Amino acid sequence: MIHIAILSAKGGTGKTTLSVALAHQYALANPNRDIVLVDADNQGNVAISLNLKSEHTLGSYLYQASPSVDLVQYKNLFYVVESGRLHLYEAEKSIYRAESPETYFRDHLLKEFDPRSLIIWDLPPTLSVINDNVLRIADYIVIPTHTDFLSLTGISNLMGYLDHFRAQHPARCRVLGIAITMHREGVVQNRVNKESLYGAFPDLMFNTAIPLSTAIASAAQNHQTPLESPDQRARESYEALVKEIHQRMLATQE
Repeated sequence: MIHIAILSAKGGTGKTTLSVALAHQYALANPNRDIVLVDADNQGNVAISLNLKSEHTLGSYLYQASPSVDLVQYKNLFYVVESGRLHLYEAEKSIYRAESPETYFRDHLLKEFDPRSLIIWDLPPTLSVINDNVLRIADYIVIPTHTDFLSLTGISNLMGYLDHFRAQHPARCRVLGIAITMHREGVVQNRVNKESLYGAFPDLMFNTAIPLSTAIASAAQNHQTPLESPDQRARESYEALVKEIHQRMLATQE
């Protein structure tokens, strides 16, 4: 079982869109393997954007209101575990009261998945016991960001948090890279901030920057993944980014 965490310290960075694109592309490349996208954010944007509904959600299971989690398939491509929204919010509070809060997922949830699965975690943009649980089991981390000032600040804070977490816990999670999303190359300040990112994190930046696209922005409204967008440039940019992510993952295994 391989776990990829999509993590951001700031909301609105394209985290869910990247998670969905990653699941779609991996499903196309691995038709005989379970690709599971787990929405661990209580906003529930994955299921909303893909128009999926389930009864046994992540939240209801963790809150012990369901005996299992539903793996709902999106167009015979990949599986989605719905967050459960309010249930997940309540479950998080109950996890804090467990004997081992930060290993709760490892101890209670992972048995719900096929050991050969690739699990993609769409995480909330907060410091939380949910994120701590996923970081304890994650193999890889991908960080999406915009090229605005507050996003740059958020990246530095997030990297500090990850260093602190790894120093405190026996976690193997490795940052594969930082992905620029919804970038406006024509805006001077965005270009300057992009250069600042490459200067600050030269070994972590992916080469592909996702352009700001109306078609991508409306994909969720149309209940589609970015790879189903009518905008060819946007589709190709996500395909290129996922390819980079996969190549770095393979490089770490050599």
